[in-house]
Amino acid sequence: MNDKLRVKTDHSLVRDLKSNAIINSNNNEYEKFLEISKIKYEEKKKIEDLKKQVEEIKNDLNDIKILLKSIVCKWFINI
Repeated sequence: MNDKLRVKTDHSLVRDLKSNAIINSNNNEYEKFLEISKIKYEEKKKIEDLKKQVEEIKNDLNDIKILLKSIVCKWFINI
């Protein structure tokens, strides 16, 4: 028994009659979707890594600023 029905407006789509879901039967589109998803995931991960690196640099700069202030204060006290 056929448990899928073609969608009239798009021949690459079928309706699963058991779950009533619309399924894309075009494997090329599916592979393209997976590739795009992977690229987007990698871009998102790269952005998150860059954000983390920027935050670390900001923290390091703040530490350097504190150290410089303490050096300047000690220098003025010894004058």
